Amino acid sequence: MQEVVPEEQTLPPQEPMPLRKSTREKRSAIPDDYIVFLQEHEVGIGLMEDDPIIFHQAMESSNSQKWIDAMNEEIKSMRDNDVWDLVPLLEGVKPIGCKWIFKTKRDSKGDVERFKARLVAKGFTHKEGIDYKETFSPVSSKDSFRTIMAL
Repeated sequence: MQEVVPEEQTLPPQEPMPLRKSTREKRSAIPDDYIVFLQEHEVGIGLMEDDPIIFHQAMESSNSQKWIDAMNEEIKSMRDNDVWDLVPLLEGVKPIGCKWIFKTKRDSKGDVERFKARLVAKGFTHKEGIDYKETFSPVSSKDSFRTIMAL
């Protein structure tokens, strides 16, 4: 007896389904009517700062004595707050470098209020437990904030 093989039905080729596109109106993140009002002294914020970037620039500037006073104030503050402990350098260990950061502080009118110098360690060479024991970061967690607010 012969087996009857059913003929395969051929379906007509289907047209590809068109892609669906959103009909929502796209708006810019910043509206067209957004206006920024700057005071005259704020126009060049960050662009016209003449703060020295390196120590030699501070010493060669016309405000060198003010920068020296700011650096002395920073060193005095670090001594008063026991920021570091001086220890003998171990053999084969490189000391951690540091860098001065200079910033001119201005009041709301743009006039120079004071000269600020910060001594910062080059942190990419730090090793926990050797170069430092603890760090300070003034960041609060949500749980701490909730606890304080509940009091």
